[in-house]
Amino acid sequence: MTRRLNLILLGLAVVLLAPYYWFLLDNRHTVLPAKPISIAQLRALAGAIPGELPYELEIERAALSRLPGNLLVAGSGMKRKQVAYMAFRLPVRGGKAVMIESGINRAGAKTMNTENFDPDAQARVEAALDQAGLILVTHEHLDHLGALVSHGGAALYQTAWLNAAQLPPSPWAAKLVWPGGVLPQPRIIGTAPQAVAPGIVVIPAPDSHTPGSQMIFVRLADGRELLFTGDISSFGQNWQEQRGRSRLIETWFAPENRDEVFAWLKTIQAWHTQAPGLLIVPGHDYEWLENPEHHLGAKFAFAPAAPR
Repeated sequence: MTRRLNLILLGLAVVLLAPYYWFLLDNRHTVLPAKPISIAQLRALAGAIPGELPYELEIERAALSRLPGNLLVAGSGMKRKQVAYMAFRLPVRGGKAVMIESGINRAGAKTMNTENFDPDAQARVEAALDQAGLILVTHEHLDHLGALVSHGGAALYQTAWLNAAQLPPSPWAAKLVWPGGVLPQPRIIGTAPQAVAPGIVVIPAPDSHTPGSQMIFVRLADGRELLFTGDISSFGQNWQEQRGRSRLIETWFAPENRDEVFAWLKTIQAWHTQAPGLLIVPGHDYEWLENPEHHLGAKFAFAPAAPR
């Protein structure tokens, strides 16, 4: 009887623990090499367009969620992580600011079941979008591109530089409600890193986290260098510990090319080794960004918009 009971308990443990391990803990992937792009190449591109460089990083957090760590950093534990929905502003002296991401509006926050939606913060983001000289997003998910699409107007059609996979009929972009039925034309073409403004380099990472994923390298006027990773590295742990999302997330909620994501995580780590001063800006890790040990030197609110 005891032996039979032990076998039954063992069978139950396997039945329960195997899926738990596979969907929440397993970090295995096909090992692909890091991308053949060096920090020296990114620095050269950052200096390719003459003009005034951005001088500061400003961060607005429009909403917050708390999710078990294992979901977004496989194997990191069940302790809940803060998931921030943010936008970033890079002011330029004597010129218009560069915006990265668009925060999340009330409708998007409701769709994604966020906590602590801050309408005032999102209003500041949307005012900054209206006054920006260039708008970039790291990918076409609702919590990165959606508020820009909903806000629409000149901010979307005149200053947003999107790639083709960030526009319909690309699957995630097609889920967004584009105003007026008229789409912007793609402004970022090809898969090679490319300068788009003084100090600003877009690094396409197609068919990784999403079809239209890209990262953004920035050199500031004081010499600081930033890398906006989007959701290739949602958290600092993703690139530091080479841990991807859980299979539960990437199978059911936000399908991605796991192997390509890991290749880019390896690339981020290589760039940081080449340039230890490179400041990594993860897509949702507010606690990482405000940690003084990471020397980001950011302001955690947008400066008041100038009168229009």
